[in-house]
Amino acid sequence: MSEREIELKLLCEPVELERIRRAPSLLRMKQGRASGKHLHSVYFDTRTLTLGDHGFALRLRRSGSGCVQTLKTETGVSGGATGALARDTGEYEARLPRGADEPDLNKLPDDLKSRIQKLANGNAIGPRLVSDIRRTIHNLETENGDLIELAFDLGALQANGGEAPVSEIELELKEGAPASLYRVALDLNEIANLRVGTRSKSERGFALLRPRAPVAVKAEPLLLGHDTTLEEAYETVLRHCLVHLMANEAAALEARLPEGLHQMRVALRRARSAFEIFRPGIGGSNADKLAAEAKWLANELGPARDFDVFVTEIVAPVTPRDPAMKKLLTRAETARADGWERAIAVLHSRRYTRFLLEYGLFLADRGWRVKRKAPALAHAFADEALGKRLAKVEKRGRDFEKLEGEARHDLRKQLKKLRYGVHFFSSLYDAGDVKSYLKHLSQMQDVFGGLNDVATAHLILDDLTGDGAAREAADRIIEWHERRAEKTWKGAIRLWKRFGAAEPFWQAA
Repeated sequence: MSEREIELKLLCEPVELERIRRAPSLLRMKQGRASGKHLHSVYFDTRTLTLGDHGFALRLRRSGSGCVQTLKTETGVSGGATGALARDTGEYEARLPRGADEPDLNKLPDDLKSRIQKLANGNAIGPRLVSDIRRTIHNLETENGDLIELAFDLGALQANGGEAPVSEIELELKEGAPASLYRVALDLNEIANLRVGTRSKSERGFALLRPRAPVAVKAEPLLLGHDTTLEEAYETVLRHCLVHLMANEAAALEARLPEGLHQMRVALRRARSAFEIFRPGIGGSNADKLAAEAKWLANELGPARDFDVFVTEIVAPVTPRDPAMKKLLTRAETARADGWERAIAVLHSRRYTRFLLEYGLFLADRGWRVKRKAPALAHAFADEALGKRLAKVEKRGRDFEKLEGEARHDLRKQLKKLRYGVHFFSSLYDAGDVKSYLKHLSQMQDVFGGLNDVATAHLILDDLTGDGAAREAADRIIEWHERRAEKTWKGAIRLWKRFGAAEPFWQAA
């Protein structure tokens, strides 16, 4: 039997599960009595976990006097109508005889059987992971008539002598709209401290067999077609930004990688730019609210990022490391640690979870409106949108050689928004033309990024230092970077002229 499974996973501490069980809002939606299950499952794979690497989870689960074989086909966080945070998976079930202790691939559809065998490539498919879960199930019905199965899962995953605790909530759509999952999750988030989960139990369990440190990732290429509508492009771009954000959460939250936090802020800036770029044609009050929350979150993560840059790129190159410099660096490291604690607290906060769920709901529910005069196709809108972004850059860049302080900062922000716009729409144009133009734009943005880091260093040093030796060390740092900044600015003038001479690819015949 094959069926589609759409579910949203929420992680929490066991005490939070008890708080939710007693919630009045949940009691009003419950239909019938709760049921309990003991789910003892064994997951099978090759020794090198080839099936899991290709999005398959093959398990046997005891069920009464029999055994159920399940193959889940999933490729990670899903998008489309599910809103980017819910998983949309295929599930293939078959009953096996009592006492079965290994999968029967003949119970699978021929195409899946063939693919599993090809991936295994003659290697044995054996038991690799045990999942032992106590599950309590409630059937819910929302005000709109959507039917949802709510499961409280408590237990553990066991593999390779290791164990990972499980304490989570699964909301599975049985009938109705995927947006209902987000609405219920938002209600639960007001009751308890929850986090959005993006890894399946099999993925978490197999991590015990093959631990992998989280890594920071840049945004993947974004593909739009020439027949893509404005609405489709809007949804695709915003979903792309949310996936980029979530893809770096573990790198920032678990591994505390500076690049992970940086990429989260990049994803938030990209999302804010998307809301702004599309606003003339599509948007609304919900979009404006999400943009404001993205700005809040980026600001909360900002101090940690600023001190990461300050310590590694501003202070590190300057020598000698005399006692005054070391004292200044110690203060900076303390402030850096404080910034990171603030960032971690925010990423664990209920407000952050609410932002993710509201963003997912916005996509799943298509919570926007298209303006009456907006073009139907993304290509027509892109020409105009990129033209407007370039006009803002050119306006801020008048009298370029005389720009200072805030004026430089304003131009930097407009260059960044233009670059994000180019990335959003680049697949609609000739790749060679885009690459040539993007090279000039990227060079300009890199120059202004370095100049902005020096400006931020001024502010940080003013806070870290007072009088005496620390002030002398700070002055030495500023003097060193100002000399570099002066050379950089001379180079920026040449780059600006080249950029101005480059033909915008969207205006090409």
